[in-house]
Amino acid sequence: MERNSAWTKAGWFAFWFFSLLSALSAFKFVPPGLYYGFFPSLDDGVSVAAWQFVEQGIREGARHVAYHIENVGTTLAVHMFFGGLAVILIPLQVSRWWRRRGKSHKWLGWFLVPVVTISALTTIPVSFNMRWPLWSEAGFALGAFNWFAALAIGMQAILAGDVQRHRRWMIMMAALSFGAVSFRLQLPILRIWFDQDVVFPYIGWSCWVPNVLVVLWWWHHEKTRDAKRAAIATPAE
Repeated sequence: MERNSAWTKAGWFAFWFFSLLSALSAFKFVPPGLYYGFFPSLDDGVSVAAWQFVEQGIREGARHVAYHIENVGTTLAVHMFFGGLAVILIPLQVSRWWRRRGKSHKWLGWFLVPVVTISALTTIPVSFNMRWPLWSEAGFALGAFNWFAALAIGMQAILAGDVQRHRRWMIMMAALSFGAVSFRLQLPILRIWFDQDVVFPYIGWSCWVPNVLVVLWWWHHEKTRDAKRAAIATPAE
């Protein structure tokens, strides 16, 4: 039991740590956007300042995606901001410690509904504005759609009073959210052996499909375990 507990704590620490790094990466456009774009442009009006926040923030803080500015720059900025919030808050929301806090878990859950929805749905136009094959762009888009779908199913379950189904789908939602972290872990590792142009298209799928498979395996394991417990608890006729 102690060994399993140690592994669980180590896993959660890794989940939190890499999620935090991913969130910081998503937010890195905000300081330069404010410093180089928003505040210097306020005299020209709020709308101009807001656009300069997006443009200068991405150009100075996230140059590798600056090609998105012309077509989906604002959408990308919204996605990065809300995606960063989602990635940093979801590990807290699904943790046992926070789930035991009753109303805190409930209210953070409702706060995350629009956060995840906006982050997931803004991923889709950004995905199809990439410079990669359509099958690769579709991978990113489908991962985002599944993220939103898992959230929707989980919320429908809790509104119907099905706590167990809600819990399972929130774990799935968290696994799909971790796709953003998987992406940031896989890319630098794979670039040790391959050029970015070779590996990047596949990451549209590999950043989230293995996560889903792990959760599906866990679902099966949990259902099998519960069935065995029920069989033991039921007296033989």
